[in-house]
Amino acid sequence: EKINAEMRENMTRREVREQLFVLLFQKEFYAENEFEEQMDTYFETHDFGEEQEAIKERLGSICEKLTEIDEQISAHSRGWKLDRIGKEELAILRLAVYEVIFDEEIPVGVAINEAVELGKKYGAEGGAAFINGMLGNIADE
Repeated sequence: EKINAEMRENMTRREVREQLFVLLFQKEFYAENEFEEQMDTYFETHDFGEEQEAIKERLGSICEKLTEIDEQISAHSRGWKLDRIGKEELAILRLAVYEVIFDEEIPVGVAINEAVELGKKYGAEGGAAFINGMLGNIADE
């Protein structure tokens, strides 16, 4: 029974992480005020139940730290400017860098592994390896 509860908890975290990725990805396509409207619409059209407030709160925390997160990505991207990184990979990196640097509840290895899995699912060919390398460099620092 305990194992099932742990699996459900992990699935929930993975699902929350995936929704955060979707929202961070969408953020790239809208001006700030438009993004807030899009986010409101997204939450009106999707039922996240008890997780909705947690998703909104975490998204807000990530957005507050976006400048610092992007500085970390830029510092470790070896000459790649942010606008050259695929939007899917950038959204995944932003989420993962937040988890690696600012979220003490998530072990670094878990954050990296989850980001690589998102990269395999949503990124371009080679995106997961790129994400893994970038996060490895950031985590080593």
